[in-house]
Amino acid sequence: MDQLFTAFADKANLIGAAVVAVLSWTFGAHWQVFVLFLALNVVDFSYGMLKAKRTDTLSSAKGANGICKKVSYWVVIALAFAVSEVLVDFGETIGAPLSFLRLLGWFTLGVYILNELTSIVENLVVLGYDVPEIVVRGLNAAHSVVDAAGDKVLPEKTEEDKGE
Repeated sequence: MDQLFTAFADKANLIGAAVVAVLSWTFGAHWQVFVLFLALNVVDFSYGMLKAKRTDTLSSAKGANGICKKVSYWVVIALAFAVSEVLVDFGETIGAPLSFLRLLGWFTLGVYILNELTSIVENLVVLGYDVPEIVVRGLNAAHSVVDAAGDKVLPEKTEEDKGE
């Protein structure tokens, strides 16, 4: 029996190491953040389905739209990271220090993580689960800080800008 367990544990460790290696190669040193985002996608979709069942608004079209939305988040994140890397490379070519643009991908990922967390909490509230007020207030405060930081980098358009 010990040999069976040892063989199983060895194979599980090998598979786990392979998964971590692939994730590290694909997403880099901070692969855990991407796995967290994927987990939040799955949890949000699941609670969204439960909410739709409870409110009698469940439909395959809404479910498919939700999946497309989640996939679109990943596309936007990939584009944010890719564009920032291209711009950093351009900067190195012309001698302009643009390495700060690498934050664009991380900022995008962070905003989407906050959005997923907020959506999960909103779904839990609709489902009737108790969510500590500190969590709701904390998410609102985080959104305010992120929005303020974004406004510093890209100020809102003035009326003159909107007319162009």
